[in-house]
Amino acid sequence: MESITVRLRFLTYPQLTGIILPMQLCQKLQLKPRQRIVLSLGKKEVVTTVFQEKRNPDSNIVKLTSSLKAELGVPHGGLIHLKREGETLRIGPAIGIVTTGVQNNPRQPIGQRSSFFHKLLSAQKGKGVFYFIFSPSDVDWEHNRVHAWFLRPKSKGGHEWRRLTTALPDVVYDRIPSRAAERLNHVQQFKLRLSSQNNLPMFNQGFFNKWGVHRLLYPNPQVNEFIPETYATPTLSLMKAMLRKYRMIYLKPKNGSLGYGIVKVTRAANDTYDVSYHTGSVNVKRRFKTIAALYNHIFRTRKLSAYLIQQGINLCTYQNRPFDFRVHLHKNQKNEWVVSCMAAKVAGAGSVTTHVRTGGMVIPGEEMLSHLFRKQKEVVQERIRNAAIRLATAIEEAKGFSLGELGLDMGIDVEGNVWMFEANSKPGRSIFKHARLKNADYESRNLIVDFSRYLANF
Repeated sequence: MESITVRLRFLTYPQLTGIILPMQLCQKLQLKPRQRIVLSLGKKEVVTTVFQEKRNPDSNIVKLTSSLKAELGVPHGGLIHLKREGETLRIGPAIGIVTTGVQNNPRQPIGQRSSFFHKLLSAQKGKGVFYFIFSPSDVDWEHNRVHAWFLRPKSKGGHEWRRLTTALPDVVYDRIPSRAAERLNHVQQFKLRLSSQNNLPMFNQGFFNKWGVHRLLYPNPQVNEFIPETYATPTLSLMKAMLRKYRMIYLKPKNGSLGYGIVKVTRAANDTYDVSYHTGSVNVKRRFKTIAALYNHIFRTRKLSAYLIQQGINLCTYQNRPFDFRVHLHKNQKNEWVVSCMAAKVAGAGSVTTHVRTGGMVIPGEEMLSHLFRKQKEVVQERIRNAAIRLATAIEEAKGFSLGELGLDMGIDVEGNVWMFEANSKPGRSIFKHARLKNADYESRNLIVDFSRYLANF
């Protein structure tokens, strides 16, 4: 049975416990007056009585008595969905975003990241969901409850954070912020406990490792055309071989992010070698006469086993600066991959990477493609989009667990080939700060809710 959108209200009847439905809804849901039924919210269930509202038979207003509201942990009224599944009537969906750093501060409940989560939760408007933030230590497993932060409208306009106790949700979106936080014992225990729950999916679990993603994709004939040649543990002999084969290579940390630690090596004229990297706030460039001298310089402070060596790609340029694309993908309510945003990231002067923190700039993808390819823009855009969706599908299949969001760093070389350099399961949202990407930001946040509804079977 499909879910039905209703408006939820609460009644204070001390002597009565139950759910009050208008006659039309009772008929749709095949419920009879005084029928006993299991009412569920997330992972919380209560056996209650159905009462029929006779005064407004065609209304879509559903009422819960205050005692039932408290017992079930219903956080607030408003637009929501009802769904009959066998002898259970579900209210929801309840979508929980799990993270760390949650504190008891109504102004900034998630510290400096509160504005980030404020924007995520604002996507609940008009969606008919219970949407909240919680930390692993906020869960009461014994009673299937969670102490959570909700973003609720204020009577005088605007929104405020409210801490409420509610049911363990239907679905969990993993936004644990870092690998260090991921390794914390209470986070590991939470994920282990969650995996033992029936019908409680979590999507975008954990972090990707560059080498791990490469090993998944490179043998796959469906997508390996997009993957640069890459090896783990760049020994001196391997570096020599790669520099004989390619004029340019990159050394990348296996677990790096935001471009930290990336080193670019170029075979220059007269059998010399240029090395470029970013340190502190400075872009460094040095030349070496031998690969051995260059190698010793690079790895005097870097751990060899923590690095990969990768084929360099001769990327297209904008104003003589190389650029790549951040392609933001989401699953929609039909469980299909869609591209919500494509933004070009242009490298800063002298920078190894295209990250904004090293002087890079963001240009909407369509504008960049129009500028470079003019009449061929649509063809190139579709080539990137198609490659991104194939890659996302391959990554999810290989990982074997639900992904609802991915950030892919992709590029086009001077011959028009499409490449993927990195896949991120916790993509940042800095590209959405661009004034002309506000609609993409809105669509991206909405798609997170839509996919959550799919997973929750609403």
